[in-house]
Amino acid sequence: MNNVELVEKISAYLKGSKAKAKKFQDLVAVNFTLIGCDDDLYVEVKNGVLDVNHYHYDDYQANVSGAPENIEKIFAGELDMDKAIADGLVKVDGDVAKFKALAVLIPSKKAEAKTAAKKPAAKKTEAKPAAKKAEAKPAAKK
Repeated sequence: MNNVELVEKISAYLKGSKAKAKKFQDLVAVNFTLIGCDDDLYVEVKNGVLDVNHYHYDDYQANVSGAPENIEKIFAGELDMDKAIADGLVKVDGDVAKFKALAVLIPSKKAEAKTAAKKPAAKKTEAKPAAKKAEAKPAAKK
């Protein structure tokens, strides 16, 4: 997976987080160095606007190095940031707090499960028995 494909996936995961990004007071600029790829990507929240792009961010506050699959799992909500750092799946250089600040933008699997549970189950439509045809009465004999 290259950085352009990963940017598309991360953008899709964070699509519903634009309202949360508006609450950010400070700049958050995190560059991601993808191990095994020649390119980087970044996630930035500036003036309440979320931006994910497939370029190297020069003035980043934190740089996260990791395999593209692990970076994707973090933004998919499948891998906790703290666990990824502790297990050595990603390495953070710079301000770790800025990297962790992105966590509020990541959809939680628990929240998705709750949303799915609240949705009413699709109603099953049962086949209605065919309406009984009026039985024809024999014509009265004259």
